[in-house]
Amino acid sequence: MKLKIWASAAFAVCLLSSSMAAFQAPAAQGQAKAARPAPLTSEELAKQPQTPGATGEQSRHYYFAEGKVESPYHLYVPKSYDGKTKMPLIIGLHGAGARETYFFRDAYQTIPLLEKYGFIFVSPYGFSDFGAYGAMNVPRVAAPAYPGVAPNTVGDRRPKWTPEEAAKVNELSEKDVMNVIALVEKEYNIDLSRVYLMGHSMGGQGTWYLGQKYAEKWAGLGMMSGGFGYVDYPAARIKGIPLITGAGSMDTALHGAEAQAGIAKLKAAGLNPIYIEIPDGTHMSEIPALFPQVIEFFATHHR
Repeated sequence: MKLKIWASAAFAVCLLSSSMAAFQAPAAQGQAKAARPAPLTSEELAKQPQTPGATGEQSRHYYFAEGKVESPYHLYVPKSYDGKTKMPLIIGLHGAGARETYFFRDAYQTIPLLEKYGFIFVSPYGFSDFGAYGAMNVPRVAAPAYPGVAPNTVGDRRPKWTPEEAAKVNELSEKDVMNVIALVEKEYNIDLSRVYLMGHSMGGQGTWYLGQKYAEKWAGLGMMSGGFGYVDYPAARIKGIPLITGAGSMDTALHGAEAQAGIAKLKAAGLNPIYIEIPDGTHMSEIPALFPQVIEFFATHHR
């Protein structure tokens, strides 16, 4: 059965907020771009060395046949990994306009948390900065007006896809995520009863979507400022999966009232989600406070 799912105008603002916060204000964009190296081409990426079974932080890649491109992903394997003991796995989905290194900022304390709780963590690229992981057709999401924002401001970075191109990118983005999960599960000794999915902003929206589509796979789901923009969301499909979600009180992409209304709908459907609101948190500044709580939640919740 084809699901009737699409995003609210709030998610459109979510895309903008991620992009603007990640790349700073227009006046500073020149400096930000100068400090941020351009992504490697597919040909360059294919030549980068990799060490199978390695521990620590790793920039990885594989040939994505469906997309006809070498696709990157970012991986962390705790130093305690010995190949004999199974370890749980977290998949992290980045926000709009960003890439696979999104969650590896010092402020998020990602590596100390993964070492402390013994998680392998992988963040796929998802085929495109704006791929959406299968959750939606991107141009359709961009269609609603952005309150208080000049129309040209929004489209500066988003690709000018046709609806057909966007639908294909959407499909390939989802496929890239599932391919990367399969690669990590094949290479490392993963506890398949403890595989978790999380994301921020567009990645949170992708978590809602992939969470229900592959519900049998997840031991927990974590969404940071990722939606409640779904209509006819099949909540029954994720019943029984531990669920944590949150937002900042000052987040214009997902404000507290919208999140709380979404939580009420999930509870009415028989789910028991944990909701955390970060006081004075904005769309990006909330992450250092929310991210550790998502990891800790996964560490103490199993399916």
